[in-house]
Amino acid sequence: MADSKIAKNKIPELIKAVSADYTLYGPKAEAGIVALGRIHSAEELMLDYRNSTISAKELFLPRAEVVYEFDGQKFVDDKLPDEKRVIFGIRPCDCRALALLDRNFDTDEVKDPFYVTRRQNTIVVALGCNQPLSSCFCTAVGGGPFGQEGADVLMGDVGDSLLAKAITSKGKDFLARYGKFFSTAGSGSWDKQAKEARDKMSAAPTLIKPAFGGSELNIENLKSHLDNLFEDEIWETISCKCLGCGACSYLCPVCYCFDLVDEKTASGIKKIRTWDCCMFSMFTHHASGHNPRSANFARLRQKIMHKFNYYTERYGVNGCVGCGRCIRSCPVNLDIRQVLEKIAAAPSATKEK
Repeated sequence: MADSKIAKNKIPELIKAVSADYTLYGPKAEAGIVALGRIHSAEELMLDYRNSTISAKELFLPRAEVVYEFDGQKFVDDKLPDEKRVIFGIRPCDCRALALLDRNFDTDEVKDPFYVTRRQNTIVVALGCNQPLSSCFCTAVGGGPFGQEGADVLMGDVGDSLLAKAITSKGKDFLARYGKFFSTAGSGSWDKQAKEARDKMSAAPTLIKPAFGGSELNIENLKSHLDNLFEDEIWETISCKCLGCGACSYLCPVCYCFDLVDEKTASGIKKIRTWDCCMFSMFTHHASGHNPRSANFARLRQKIMHKFNYYTERYGVNGCVGCGRCIRSCPVNLDIRQVLEKIAAAPSATKEK
């Protein structure tokens, strides 16, 4: 299907039609927090937001979910989610985060049935970023304000209309199914929109360091540099003000650490998967009492190494999408861009043979 557009005054009709066929999720504000929640009417849907406070991760990896039960006689797998969903208006950085999560939960070797089923049952309609925040740095980590990775449909705001183009076969089916709401007349320029958004990222000052623009961060050789810095003193330096609160990991759309706990029931147990965080002091605490990462600097080192070294070595890309949530929500203003700059500037020790 060719690129098309929908007039904004037709969006309520589109939302009503989509809601009749799918469970609809999208950006909505509750108590001052923008999250991707259930949309019941077009009035709830926010399309003029800059980025959500909470990512779409929990729609695919819930904060807590039962994976199986034991009733005293046999193990019973929990029922797989069967909800057919559309996420409308998600930002490209969060779409790209889903593509990164796919690399961990949907592989030839391992397929997490709960995650995979939710992904298969969801149509992702992205909305390009015309106004990136000063904390955004998606262009520095391989993405962009109009990136397509992980999306089924990409839309772009051009004033009184939204441009739309299909990225996947699911996206083509979606636009064809609701084609009566779209027009192919007078399509706009995607390249122009993307360039304007990127230029704004280059010009915008950051929250902490005015001379540093998001797209100026260069981490092209960071992986190889980190190979030689595991024992470096820099980790103690950059971790000095980190509280280890875990806000960065919980808000990150790519972090996927989890714990499995048993909950006793009247007849047996439930095995529950819950979010966990490598920044917590108990994350690596052994039953023996030993903790290989008892110091905060070791935990921060693990977080940085995982995203920009181990993940890159395994998948060929780094494990960050530059959404900036960790920057905006850190209680001590620890800016990951500045952390990466300091690491990149650190003298590289000779790697031990």
